[in-house]
Amino acid sequence: MNVLQKMLTGSLTAIALLSSVSVEAKVPADKLEEVEKLKKQRGGQALGPRVGKKIAAAYDMYSADQVTEALEMLLELEPKGAFDKAYVDRFIGNMYAAIEGKADIALERLINAKEADVLPFNDHSLTIKLIADLYLQERKYAEAVKYYNEFLDFSLDENPDAYLKIANAYYEMGQFKNAIEPARKAIQFFEKPNQNPYIIIMASYFEMKMNKEATKAVEDLVKNFPENPQWWVQLGSFYMMSEDYERGLSAMELAYRQGYLEKASQIKQLAQLYANNGIPYKAAVVQEKHLKEGLIEKTKQAVATLASTYRNAKEFKKAAQYYGEAAKLSDDGEYFKDQGNMLMANEEFSTAVTAFEKALEKGVEREGNVYMAIAEANYYLRNWKAADKAIKMAMKDKRTAKSAVGWVSYIKDAAERNGVSL
Repeated sequence: MNVLQKMLTGSLTAIALLSSVSVEAKVPADKLEEVEKLKKQRGGQALGPRVGKKIAAAYDMYSADQVTEALEMLLELEPKGAFDKAYVDRFIGNMYAAIEGKADIALERLINAKEADVLPFNDHSLTIKLIADLYLQERKYAEAVKYYNEFLDFSLDENPDAYLKIANAYYEMGQFKNAIEPARKAIQFFEKPNQNPYIIIMASYFEMKMNKEATKAVEDLVKNFPENPQWWVQLGSFYMMSEDYERGLSAMELAYRQGYLEKASQIKQLAQLYANNGIPYKAAVVQEKHLKEGLIEKTKQAVATLASTYRNAKEFKKAAQYYGEAAKLSDDGEYFKDQGNMLMANEEFSTAVTAFEKALEKGVEREGNVYMAIAEANYYLRNWKAADKAIKMAMKDKRTAKSAVGWVSYIKDAAERNGVSL
C-alpha cells in the first residue's frame, strides 16, 4: 500500500466510525406544509395509563444512569395496544443501541416499532435513522443505505449526515460511482464545511482510476480546508501521478513554506519535484537542510542521493563531499570512485587521486576506468611516472585497453618534453 492509499484509508476509516451527528432538519420550503400535515396526521395518540406510568419511571431511572434497572422495568411490560407496544419497543431499542454488543436486539425492537407505523412523525423518523445508523455500525452497508433512503423519503429532511453515510456505505461496498452523488448532496446541505464528503468523492474517483476528477476533488479540499496539511501533500501526490510536476511543485512549495511538511517522505517528495522541474540545486539544498537537522535519516542511500543531486546541479565540490560521506558510511569503493570523478570535475586532481586509490582499495566493478582516471589526474598534476604506471594498469583491463593505448604515447611525449624519461 503506497502513501497515498494509506492516507485515503485513514480518512475513510474515520468517516466509517462517525457517530450520528445532530443536524437541524433541512426541510425544503416547498415541503414544509406537507411535513406539518404529516405531523398532525400522526399525532394525538397517548400511552395507556399503566404503560405511561412505567415509561415515566423508566425514563427517570435512565436519566439517573440506572440503565439496567430501567431496562428490566421496560422488559417486564406487556403492552396490548399497537401504539403502546411500538413506543415501548422504540424506548428499549434506543437503550440497547447504546450498549456495546447489543445491536441485534436493538435492531429487532426498533424495526418492530417502525413496522407498526403508529409513532408520531418525529419519533418514527428518528427510529428509521437509528436503524440505518446501527446497520452502518455493524457494517451491513446495503441495509444501511436502504434505511437512510427510507428516512430521507419519510422525513423530507435533506439531512447531510444521512447523505454522508449513504456515500460512505456505497464506498465500503465498492460502489464508487454511486458514492459520489450523495457525497455532493452532503456538501450542499452541511451548514458548516465538512471535509468528509469531499474525501469520499476524491477516494471514489481515485478507486475508479479517474485521476483528473480525483485531482479536482483534492483541489476542492485544499480550497475549502487550507489549514489541513494533509490535503496540500495529497494534492502534490495527485499532480505527480498525472506527471503535472509544475503544479505539483507549486502545491508542495506552498505546503513547505507554511510548515506543513513534517515527514522525511514529504521532504523527499518536494526534492523530487524540484528535480523533475529542472531545479536540482533547490532539490539538493532542501535535502541537505533536513539531513543535517535529522528529519531525513543519515543513511548511505540518503547521502548518496544528495551527492547525486548536487552533481546534477553541477555543484561538484558539494557532490564530492557527500559521495565521500556515503563512501565512509558504506565502505563502498563505487562511492569513492564517484567522489574522485567529482573532484576531477572541480579540478582538485591531487585529492581525486586519493579518492580513486581508496576506490581501488575497497573494490570497484570496473578497475580500468579508475586507473584511467588516476592517469588523467596525474597527467594534469605533471606526475608523469605515476600517470604512466596507471595507464599501463588500465591497459590490462579489456574494457579500457583500447582507450588506454592512446594515452600511453600522449603521456610519454609530455614527459619527454619536460625532461622526464619513462
